[in-house]
Amino acid sequence: MEVVWKKWNITGIVQGVGFRYFVKNAASAIGVRGFIRNEDDGSVTIVAGGNEAQLRELLKKIMEGNGWSYIYNIEETNLPPQEYKNFDVEF
Repeated sequence: MEVVWKKWNITGIVQGVGFRYFVKNAASAIGVRGFIRNEDDGSVTIVAGGNEAQLRELLKKIMEGNGWSYIYNIEETNLPPQEYKNFDVEF
């Protein structure tokens, strides 16, 4: 299946609540590659690569949250192919 790459900028209650590691674990379990990073403005950036079904599943998990996070908005951008082998937390 074709690998699709997306960039998501997520605003809400997403820093200081374990959100990055929640997303990392979910992405790794689903087989999505890429990274998640906190931004200075309080948002997080996710670059994610996988097939359409994998990305939909990850986005569903992100929207469900970890019990402490709350999503206000997700901005999505299509990306060209990336070279990530795993899903990591970047600092």
